[in-house]
Amino acid sequence: MNRSPVLLRAVAAVLVAGAVAACHRFDLRSLPEPEGVFRASLQRFRAGDYDHAQLGFQKLSFDMSPRDTLYPLVEFLLGESYFGQGDYITAARTFRRVADEHATSRLAPDALLRAGDSYAAQWAEPELDPTSGQTAMAVYQELQGRFPGSAAARIASARIRALNDEFARKEMANALFYYQRGAYDSAILYFKDLIASYPSAPLVPDAYAYLVKAYKAIGWKDEQGQFCDQIWQYYRQFYQHRADVRNICGDRTAGR
Repeated sequence: MNRSPVLLRAVAAVLVAGAVAACHRFDLRSLPEPEGVFRASLQRFRAGDYDHAQLGFQKLSFDMSPRDTLYPLVEFLLGESYFGQGDYITAARTFRRVADEHATSRLAPDALLRAGDSYAAQWAEPELDPTSGQTAMAVYQELQGRFPGSAAARIASARIRALNDEFARKEMANALFYYQRGAYDSAILYFKDLIASYPSAPLVPDAYAYLVKAYKAIGWKDEQGQFCDQIWQYYRQFYQHRADVRNICGDRTAGR
């Protein structure tokens, strides 16, 4: 289904120049379709009225043909409206639909990025079940594979780094749970897994510090010395500013 030049010009005017929010009551039945519904819904969206925006974009998605050139944009904005409402589950499904059913659309990479964001938003705290965070990671990686040269893929790289930091925080919380209770063997496993799985995370030097303390507590001097060497080799600045580590590993900063 092709849109008339009049509708396309109306849509372009709304998208590029913006529009003043509607003063009258939001009544979909009183609006000319489809351009009036689209314009009014976009106005509501830009005003932060995601409830009414969602109703308008949802009506358009029901009434329009998926072959309509504007359909991916309507679906994308519908996903953004769900996201703005905090309905991240429905937002993820809507963005996913744009990316999969309109894979050749210019919006497909952005839709996949926003699907990942929607899953990530469901994992608000590292202490919670990380399933949504893991799904977000998989979606970001899929984006990098499907649309490697896109701006969305570059943004996904930053999102992946941020998620890795959150996974590392969860691993650190698990490790400290055992460490603070004197269950050093279990804590050591978590600290080592953090270091191996998330080597670029900011918490890695702290994980090393706890490792040498745990090995000291259980009397494993060889392992303690091994990780002291690694801290000095890879995190010398950290070593220099941590008196607790130098007390265990020895002050190697003199005579450098």
